[in-house]
Amino acid sequence: MIEFTFPAIGRAIILIAICAWAALLSHKCISNFNDGARPVFPELMEGRMSRTEFAVVVTGMGFGWVLAGFSQWLGYGLIACHLTLIATDCLGAWAPNKWVAIGLGAAWGAICFWGTEGINAAFTALPYNFLNDLTNISTPALPVFCMYPAVAVAGQYNAKRGIITGAIQAAVYILCTIVGSIQFTNFSVALYPYTFAMLAGMICLVVYAVSGKKEEAIETSAEEENLFEKNAERIKSNWLYLCIQGALNALGIATLSQAYQPATLSAAVLAGNMSVFKVAMIGVIIAFIPLIVSTSLATGVYQAVGLTAVMLAGSFFTGTNLWFLAPIVGFVVEFIEIQILGLLGKLLAKFPGLSQSGDHIRDAMISCIGLALLIGSFMAANATWGAVGLCIVGGFYTINEVTGQRLPKTAVGPIAAVTVGILYNLMILLGFVTLAA
Repeated sequence: MIEFTFPAIGRAIILIAICAWAALLSHKCISNFNDGARPVFPELMEGRMSRTEFAVVVTGMGFGWVLAGFSQWLGYGLIACHLTLIATDCLGAWAPNKWVAIGLGAAWGAICFWGTEGINAAFTALPYNFLNDLTNISTPALPVFCMYPAVAVAGQYNAKRGIITGAIQAAVYILCTIVGSIQFTNFSVALYPYTFAMLAGMICLVVYAVSGKKEEAIETSAEEENLFEKNAERIKSNWLYLCIQGALNALGIATLSQAYQPATLSAAVLAGNMSVFKVAMIGVIIAFIPLIVSTSLATGVYQAVGLTAVMLAGSFFTGTNLWFLAPIVGFVVEFIEIQILGLLGKLLAKFPGLSQSGDHIRDAMISCIGLALLIGSFMAANATWGAVGLCIVGGFYTINEVTGQRLPKTAVGPIAAVTVGILYNLMILLGFVTLAA
């Protein structure tokens, strides 16, 4: 599991501040994290929904993702944004006023921080502590995740281009493994295989998107343009609220108080190689720009992590003594994002190929992470209870699939692996299983 260098009390205060501020901004309809729930916010803002109706919808859309965030903590040892910021979406929606929103958000931040510490203590008290087994969940994360550009290319174009991209990524990975590093006069540059494989895949994707068949730009009516301009101005008018949020998010990454992309951040921290996370975040930024820009301009409500660039900014200070610079850089990055939001919207309309790439990159990331978590969950269950554990995880996954994926794919595997551990301990207590001496 992760070894934290930043003091625990400091991380707790930062996480509490992040959650309190996010809940306030959700209550005021300034920002939210769940992109799927963002279009519901205007329903409350324009009086077409009561706060109770609004809160029910937001909570219903977010509950499964909060569960997925909890399972990510179990797998990676880092508190994921899905656990904190989607929950604060819901808490802010339910709060009757801003002070209650702040209080509920702060309380949730405290629960997330000290609650996970309590869970650690509970694992230790079990007859068989399977927490170390659960760390297997993160083992396949980088090998599977780094291939998402090839999956995105295959989804947007065709299998042939996807295979070509995958082959290029594999070649780059092998080359980096063989070469190891490039020596310059006074320093050397390490060629981290996962980092450069992802970068090569992203270059292939961008080349395909820009050099492909010319597509017609997306036309927008005068009414839509007026709406977008009005909503862009609303977001700009809330710049101070949003920039403070950007500062807190960057600080959260710098101190590992919370994590965006826990799979890559955890692996990067353990390997002492933050470039893996940085390259992964570049892909995330490209993937989410179309969705975040379009939903923000259509609703007047911004994303709680902006265009996710603040998370990349925070990562430059992780593990250093310059962590205090992260909120300053995060504040500035968020401010720049807000100012160019309208321009990005017009740019995306002119290059629909790049805009469509965002959807495919996002779907590829979710597919790869879902697959990695499932493989890791099988590995964790096997480490805990062998063939019985494998059977239980397989049953969980299959039942979830045939019943319409009631649990998100990123959550079902880790939840099944935890269930295996609980059942194994129960069998020990009942005397059906005897631990080896």
